Amino acid sequence: MNPRYANIVVQRERGNRIFQPGAGPNGGDFFLPWRQLRERFAREGIEINTGDVNAGRSVAFEFHLNAQRELPARTPCYTFLYEDSLVRPLNADRSQLQRYRKVFTWNEEQIDDKHCLRLDYPNDLSVREVPAWHERPLFCVLIASNKALRYADPRALHGQRVEVIRYFEANAPELFTLYGHGWDIPAVQPGAWGRIAKRLFEWRRRWRPNETPFPSYRGRVGRKAEVLDRARFCICYENSRGSPGYLTEKIFDCFTSGCVPVYIGTPHAEAAIPAACFIDGDRFASPAALLAFLRSIGEVQFASYQQAIRDFLLSPASARFSNAQFCERVASTIVADLG
Repeated sequence: MNPRYANIVVQRERGNRIFQPGAGPNGGDFFLPWRQLRERFAREGIEINTGDVNAGRSVAFEFHLNAQRELPARTPCYTFLYEDSLVRPLNADRSQLQRYRKVFTWNEEQIDDKHCLRLDYPNDLSVREVPAWHERPLFCVLIASNKALRYADPRALHGQRVEVIRYFEANAPELFTLYGHGWDIPAVQPGAWGRIAKRLFEWRRRWRPNETPFPSYRGRVGRKAEVLDRARFCICYENSRGSPGYLTEKIFDCFTSGCVPVYIGTPHAEAAIPAACFIDGDRFASPAALLAFLRSIGEVQFASYQQAIRDFLLSPASARFSNAQFCERVASTIVADLG
């Protein structure tokens, strides 16, 4: 039987790059769900490619990562709303979303179980043996990009990340290490002036490459696990206090490495993840209180966190956040909808 074809739109990727192992950010982990989704559709006799690869072919449908402004006129389209509307306002534009046959979203305020269907962020939740307390030379780390929301918003958490970084650098530099993109310039600010200042700082860095606005910064990482496997704790703040259900890969990356996350993000994380698996960052009135708590944790309590994390990953409750669940939900829904 000749295959049917479908398009997938992920950012501006072309040439089926999203299906290549190791091609994405952080060693390709971001692209893994799309490779597995392609494999799942193949079982239905559907070959899914980036649009340029399918040029000249008749396609059965298009699947979009985030809502797109331009939709083909006669092709059924589906979308997964990956970004919160704070980052991508189009994901909250009801008139635009109505143009899709089905919308997949984690946002509990949008779900109606008819047109907008629940679907959590996909993650590789493979369980493996992870280093114990004494095998982790890094006390606390933070892995994130130095970037702010396009517009100032009280729900943004970039400022709280910077506050924690500055406190650790000033009061416990030996206990903290910073990784990610862009920390070789001062903290990025939101708004138009923030973007202009970022450009100026990037220009100045060319002439003053030895400046260190963040002394704890150790550069970018190839794969997050390379750092998280060596760290006891990770400051794991989402980009914003997003809409209900906003629970991204940040906390799960920590879990699969056996690193205990200090988490702030979705309004009710404990409804989806047992409280014994993470440290609620909102419990602490200041970075000083957080540091004091982390210092109070010993090997036995750390092992209990690791055991709770492992139990959760092996339980049916974690399945909703897995790549397998994501791929099955998307493929089976679209195939049924197309008839």
